[in-house]
Amino acid sequence: MKLLKYLKYILVVWLLLTLLICVGGIIKYNIDLNTYIDHEQPKENRNTNISLSKETEVYVVGCVHFETDNIKRDDIYNYIKSISPDVILYESDTNTVERMVNRTDFFNQLMSSFKKGNKVESFVSLKYLDKHPQAMVLGYEWEERDAFHLKHNYLSTSSKMIGAVYNSYRQDLLTGSHLELMDTFAAINKEYYKISPNAKVVYDLNNAKTDSIIRERQFYIYKRVPEIVKARPELADYKDFAPLHMEYWDIRNKAMTANILKQIKRHPNKRIVVLTGNTHRYYLIDELKKYEDELDFSVN
Repeated sequence: MKLLKYLKYILVVWLLLTLLICVGGIIKYNIDLNTYIDHEQPKENRNTNISLSKETEVYVVGCVHFETDNIKRDDIYNYIKSISPDVILYESDTNTVERMVNRTDFFNQLMSSFKKGNKVESFVSLKYLDKHPQAMVLGYEWEERDAFHLKHNYLSTSSKMIGAVYNSYRQDLLTGSHLELMDTFAAINKEYYKISPNAKVVYDLNNAKTDSIIRERQFYIYKRVPEIVKARPELADYKDFAPLHMEYWDIRNKAMTANILKQIKRHPNKRIVVLTGNTHRYYLIDELKKYEDELDFSVN
């Protein structure tokens, strides 16, 4: 009986400590966020290339998810501020973004408080909203993304599959066209890592040359490299996963594009920033440009 009593006490203490840690993490997140929002940056020069027309203008802004040695939250904030958008479209689903804006996304706040590095997009978007209360921050992510990731253990399996192909490459198991393919992919990847995470300024993530490099890299990751998986016996564990991986990038980006187009229709004659991870930028621009004339907007 005494043992049971002690176990109950231990359980109660553990639950209280867990609760205190969770509450402390959420408080820390909000203190950090408020400090960032209240921090004033030096006045920057407004981007004089931004149009003052009344047409619908869409700016796809490639971003880093966490601060790097060179690119900080203020760099992204000032870049967006120079555009002066009426709407910021945020790379997450509708409900998550609504909770973020209302600051009731307690689970995300808790997780963020314990992650290494400073998150960029959420802090920047909420600061812009605080300084420009007439603006809106809305979600545009593929609504089924998280469920898809969970169902297929996608992020972990995808990473392991690409890593396994690289291992075959490093161990000189590949020959012929597969070897040539990986030689090309390795060279493209080398160019990519010169940009991300080593970009010096925000413009380095947002220009046609960078888009071209990332477009080719993503094509190899999602279309060419999985071809090796299908053919190599040492990669048989990933043979059933490879087709799913090959479809994922198109499914997700096309769903994101569809959601962006819905917001363009809902907010005519507005300036819209699509804030996205920099690897998505080229795809979203390519897809959106197909609808410029039909829906009367411009993509930048």
